[in-house]
Amino acid sequence: MAGFYNKLFAHYYDSFMRSTERGLYKKRKSLIEPLDGRILEVGSGTGINYQFYSPEAKLFALDPNKSMLRRAEQKAPENLSITYLHHRICDDDVERHIKKESLDAVVSTLVLCSVPDPEKAIERFKYWLKPDGKLIILEHIHAENKLNKKLQNLINPLWSSFSDGCNLNRNTDQLLLDGGFKPLESEYFVQSLRWVMGVYRLNG
Repeated sequence: MAGFYNKLFAHYYDSFMRSTERGLYKKRKSLIEPLDGRILEVGSGTGINYQFYSPEAKLFALDPNKSMLRRAEQKAPENLSITYLHHRICDDDVERHIKKESLDAVVSTLVLCSVPDPEKAIERFKYWLKPDGKLIILEHIHAENKLNKKLQNLINPLWSSFSDGCNLNRNTDQLLLDGGFKPLESEYFVQSLRWVMGVYRLNG
């Protein structure tokens, strides 16, 4: 049943997200184009970010949905080196490819809303990044308005069950700070939902 749902979700994902992605295009581009070196994209999905990576980058694309990765392969530029990893963030097998302090950047776009344990994911980012490595963030987060926040909390269980575990009300911005990251540059904006985007580094 899970395999069928994963295929269905992958099939309709790009169509479902089309209007949202029109507003995110320039933001994704500005975050990803400057990156080079060894990069891990967690939850790479259907590969919407691939078009922005430098040909000099060595990209690892991690996603637990094999159907998503198949669609991503179809979008991959021929001149971009990509290693596809069909795993979850905390799977032990990831260690065969990603060693401690080996990455120049980790890219997390529309991911921390849906991972089962965001705190543990953030710990993995810290483990994999070089001391001067960058964490690239583009995530929707909780509303600021009290009424909107209550509405998010109310509808979140139903929303999450139909959207592959996506949560509308996560405090991802605070989780990053609590997890030991500091923003080099960050921006909040509203596009239907409230979002945070930015470049983060490890404290100290």
